[in-house]
Amino acid sequence: MLRHPPTARQLLFVGLVSALWAIGPLLPALWAGQIPGSPATDLYPSVWGLNWFIEHQPGFPTWCTDIAAPKGMPFYYSSPIHGWVGWPIAALANFTGHNGAVWAYVGTLVLARAATVAFAWGALITLNADFWPALGGALLYGASPFFHGYAVEGIIEGTDGWALPLWVACVARERRAASAAALWLCILSSWYLGMVAVAGAVLWSARSKTARVSLLGLVAAAPLLLAFGAMASGARPLADEVRIAMGLQPWLQKPGWEQSNPFAITTWIGVTAPLIALFAARKNPWLAAGIALTLLLSTGWGPWYELPVLRSVRFPYRWHAGTLLLLAVLVARATSQGGSLARFRWLALLPWVEGYALSPIEPVLPGAAAKVSAIYDRVRGPLLLDLPGVVALPPGMVNPSRPRARYLMYAQLFHPAASPWVPDFNSVANAERPAWLESFAAWEPILDNEGAPLDIEGARQAGVTQILVHEKELRGEAPLLLAALKSAGCTIEDQRDRMVLLAMPPSAP
Repeated sequence: MLRHPPTARQLLFVGLVSALWAIGPLLPALWAGQIPGSPATDLYPSVWGLNWFIEHQPGFPTWCTDIAAPKGMPFYYSSPIHGWVGWPIAALANFTGHNGAVWAYVGTLVLARAATVAFAWGALITLNADFWPALGGALLYGASPFFHGYAVEGIIEGTDGWALPLWVACVARERRAASAAALWLCILSSWYLGMVAVAGAVLWSARSKTARVSLLGLVAAAPLLLAFGAMASGARPLADEVRIAMGLQPWLQKPGWEQSNPFAITTWIGVTAPLIALFAARKNPWLAAGIALTLLLSTGWGPWYELPVLRSVRFPYRWHAGTLLLLAVLVARATSQGGSLARFRWLALLPWVEGYALSPIEPVLPGAAAKVSAIYDRVRGPLLLDLPGVVALPPGMVNPSRPRARYLMYAQLFHPAASPWVPDFNSVANAERPAWLESFAAWEPILDNEGAPLDIEGARQAGVTQILVHEKELRGEAPLLLAALKSAGCTIEDQRDRMVLLAMPPSAP
């Protein structure tokens, strides 16, 4: 039984706070007609992938022919939950004349952000925290720089932090079937959130039979793991130094309002949350030990990262979800009835205020262009060859070609052509680039490649009917490449916005 069942007014207030957090930081980008998030990282692939998943509903597609065309490649969309929930949102937006993919992305992002705060509050209430301490703990977790950073980067699956507190609440209330379903949802929402939930279930199993039963959710998730494994079978474990670089981040960084950083990786905790948590740590040694464990795993360091599952972890900083939730529980308990700081319940709100004001994550989400050039109205298909294309760099290296996803993937929302390029998806994709495409990849300016003779016949046989040259991306190589294409028989069909659309030459006799 709950010590203090929430009233209708309290539920309404929590819903309002959750909604304000979900929508408020997105408003400037939405007002400007942009997609909330940075265009330099995962945003455009997320919107493209969401649209692809929605177009293949009902179902769970695992093979994509819109990329690596004409053959296609195995593909696991990172957030099936957003795909299923976004399906009716996209249909409604398309019916009213709006961009269904963009509104599905925005709509599910708002729902995920709101649910993460609201479900965290519900979990803390279930653990018998008082109203205001539970709200402070919910903001510490759900409105943290950690989850806010996912929205900045456009890592859509990362924004589903709600599944972990849902699992905690189900286990705490000894709902066995629901706890297994909740753990399955953790895995479905994000491999990393699932990793935290499974680790928590194993540790909690020593004290809770329901936690042991919840591990059945891992069995139910086996088909998902197999589908992802088909795409990622070519991935190799990271070098130790690269994995550690993707681990616990330095806390002394410039505040987000002083800088714009599209790589919004953070393990920000601040000062007030640990200090408040100390007042409850003595009575809750298991929670304190859990925080120490997740912090250690977040570093990416240690011989345990040679173990079969852990050696596949590419972003160890994402253990931070467990650190934050455990901290939220301690902060709520320290400031609730019976806690050392019960007379100062308002202190539970300070960690969120500190994080929002001082963390290295931008308080307001940046915006990315939602419209594309009118030149795409001239694209016919079946295959469009954009130049330049994908650049695969070793993990840990900044890839300056990532913003090209706007035209390599996102622009497919506005034309009917597939792309022959093979994205590497952070070096986990399992597909080979065809030999004919290598002659075009040889013109890549980022790698300082020198131009090579173009395999126009190979492109034609693959199904390419048009070539789109992006002069800005090619830098000084654009005139030379255009001259080579023209000498091979390609003809200009359109030219605008520093892009040149060319038709393939007639078939050779």
